Amino acid sequence: MKNTLQNSGDEHGSQSMQGSFIGPNRALKDFGQGVKDINDALGELQARGIQHVANLPELVLVGDQSSGKSSLMSAIAGLTLPRSTGTCTRCPIHIRISKADEPSCRVYLKNDYRYQEPDRLLTKDDVTERNKFPPWIALDANRAERYEFKSLRAVNDKFDSEDIETVLKCAQVAILNPSTPYHYFIPKLKCDSASDEVRQQLLLRVEQKEANSEAQFSPNTVALEVKGPDLADLNFYDLPGVFMSAKHEKDTFLERVVRNLACQYMARKNAIILWAVPMNQDADNSYAFSLIREMGAVDRCVGVMTKADLLPKEASTSWLSMLDGRAHQTGLGYFITSRQGDDYDQQNTVEEAFFNRTADSTGHWPQIFDRFTDRCGVEKLKTFLSLKLSREFSKVLPEVKKKINDRIGHIEEQLQHFPEPPPNPEMEIMTSLAGFSNKVKDRVSEQGFLGSWDSRFMEPFKLRILGLKPKFNVREHSRTVVAPVVIDLDADSPPAPRKRGPAFDVEQCTPTPKRQRVLQPPATPVKPELVDEPGVFSGAQSFRSFTTPGRVTRTKTLMDIRQLIRRNAIPGQPGLVSASVHEPLYKEAAMTWDTHLEAFIRDTFDFLHMEIMQILDGSLGHLKNTAVYKESLEHMKAFVETHRNELRGQLGLIFKLESRRLFTKDEDSLERNKALEKKILVRHRHHFRWAAHIGDDSMAPIHKMEELTEEELAQEAVRMQREAAKMLPDPFDQEINVAAYVRGYYLTAASRFIDNVAIHVMSGLFPHIASVINSYLHDKLGLTGGRTTFERLQSLISEGPETERRRRELHAERKALHQSMEIIVNLENKGASNVLERDHPFNETGMRPVGLTLGRQRPVYNQSTLGDA
Repeated sequence: MKNTLQNSGDEHGSQSMQGSFIGPNRALKDFGQGVKDINDALGELQARGIQHVANLPELVLVGDQSSGKSSLMSAIAGLTLPRSTGTCTRCPIHIRISKADEPSCRVYLKNDYRYQEPDRLLTKDDVTERNKFPPWIALDANRAERYEFKSLRAVNDKFDSEDIETVLKCAQVAILNPSTPYHYFIPKLKCDSASDEVRQQLLLRVEQKEANSEAQFSPNTVALEVKGPDLADLNFYDLPGVFMSAKHEKDTFLERVVRNLACQYMARKNAIILWAVPMNQDADNSYAFSLIREMGAVDRCVGVMTKADLLPKEASTSWLSMLDGRAHQTGLGYFITSRQGDDYDQQNTVEEAFFNRTADSTGHWPQIFDRFTDRCGVEKLKTFLSLKLSREFSKVLPEVKKKINDRIGHIEEQLQHFPEPPPNPEMEIMTSLAGFSNKVKDRVSEQGFLGSWDSRFMEPFKLRILGLKPKFNVREHSRTVVAPVVIDLDADSPPAPRKRGPAFDVEQCTPTPKRQRVLQPPATPVKPELVDEPGVFSGAQSFRSFTTPGRVTRTKTLMDIRQLIRRNAIPGQPGLVSASVHEPLYKEAAMTWDTHLEAFIRDTFDFLHMEIMQILDGSLGHLKNTAVYKESLEHMKAFVETHRNELRGQLGLIFKLESRRLFTKDEDSLERNKALEKKILVRHRHHFRWAAHIGDDSMAPIHKMEELTEEELAQEAVRMQREAAKMLPDPFDQEINVAAYVRGYYLTAASRFIDNVAIHVMSGLFPHIASVINSYLHDKLGLTGGRTTFERLQSLISEGPETERRRRELHAERKALHQSMEIIVNLENKGASNVLERDHPFNETGMRPVGLTLGRQRPVYNQSTLGDA
């Protein structure tokens, strides 16, 4: 069967399928009170919009075009709705009917998709599983938009059906032309007291836009909301008709697009499908039923035979076979209707007369259908649907309760991120800022903070600077290069004996924590080893450690020093070492401090920044969504960065001074350090000279100096003196003196540098922060002097429209969910679900068992019993 795309005004297009989603009928009065209570509860839950939390049972009305679907939809809803062909065929329309004391009618536009102008003609291949509705692209849920398009006024508590239809048509044209503001399409109605001329002019320009619409179809929704005292609570959607063959080749992609939309709504597992099939057409040609089968919805489908008054005389057999379950089987059986007339009340009267064959009936109803009397008429259908919805709702009620409770818990968690604004903004802001300033001031002054900074950053920095002391090989110059030798320098002991080993690299032997050094061949750079002790910050802790070595100095041999002395010797002054020999040896080591200094500054301020931000969160965290918190956050980041740059400049100047030249007035420290370094150098130098002298490398390593008693040290001194007497004078004595001076001065300068760095932080940075923090934020936020105005306070306490909107949405949803739980609890307290355990006038296939009657019924069409179907 070939179908063609129908324009909005075409009354005789090809066959198509349209669907409507409807809720339960709350007007039911003729069935048991228990069933009514259940359906009323279901309607109340649907009215509170909890479908996004739990899937509630719902009705889906589908049918081919001209199947009587619109009349059936109005009958179930109990409301006369627009029925003109094409009114809602180019975008979904969501109709919400609800009970209220005061009548109202509003039309909304809901945009869940944005239009993207295609750069070429679209084809079927552009319609994919991920892109079901080109050229429309789905928006994120938080970017969906909803606008009120038009509000209609009631006349004598009723709304004009023609006005509703006009507004729906104009709203649809607005949806199809997204680049034009929707205000352009709002019509003037009879209820607006506008003249006919004005109304026609507005409608004319809408029709012109409709003829040249940007899009021929849209998945965005036009929503109609009608409230009144005599209305039921229900929801349903009218969808664009599905067609198999587009009228124009360029529109073939819409075949899949529109079909995708219909299938998306039909696929809901809790939906009960109502298939409207007209009795004046061949059911075998129903495209709607083929889709029901394709979506696997036959078991939850009830067939509704419409237009019984137009049944051809020779066609009864095929319809009887369907009623008997021999053709087009549906899981829930069939019902028969005949809706004649223009409004709801007239249709009810005519239908009753038709099936009862009264004198005023129109048309002829064959007696061969009498055994199906209890399935004739909309009232019987509504009774069945009420019971069916009640049963389905009872089945899912425990799951619905759980999902509602889970959602309430999730909302409570989200609301923690959106606390209510304070009732007194000025007091709250001032109190919070004062608390923050005091806590920062106390924190940077307390011993725990200072001790943590010292152990994690200052002490490691000190060890690294001292560890960069110039290194010298004390062996005599050798052409032999072998593998490095690991020795314990702090032990002042040589490595295990080796035959004709390489030159030894002397490291510092001051009473510092034990370290191992790797001996390198001459002229090979040595990386300073890291100290890893309890209480010393390392890379496994919160902040970065000083793992970047930066520049390293090349280990010098005694021959290197001799050559340097010769290059700088003053003619005519033999044996005199120029000062220019010591300076480059020291400066080469001191120039490596900058990398470690920068790492120290970085880690110090990362630590400070973390502490300040934690205090800020604790003091202003309850205002996290307001401007005062966000501005304070940015100001404190700038505060930390400003002090970082200031300290970097101060310490950078000290570094330049220390690395520029040799200078000290602390002669005592220099002499003490020089003497100690010379003792270490001579001790190790003597060991290797004596081993070479006797040609025996099997000597055991000497012990650490601090491990020896005074007597043992004295004995060692006597032994070294006795051994030295047996050797020639050391030819490198002058070079040893130069190395001792350089290393002694380095320790003197490095200690001074370390102290300066520490005092600039301990006695400079931290006290300065404590002294200025009280007024800093107040000044930056404009809360000092005469700048503390009401307008400024309001701007600081403002959360922004998005935060305020989100909080309102969460509160509204929480309120609706709590109300929903009350509805469910009240229903359970009534024990209404117990009614489903008794016998009922209809079974799951829509048939009434023989012998059962309704408590209160409309006039019976024909007093006959029902046979087996």
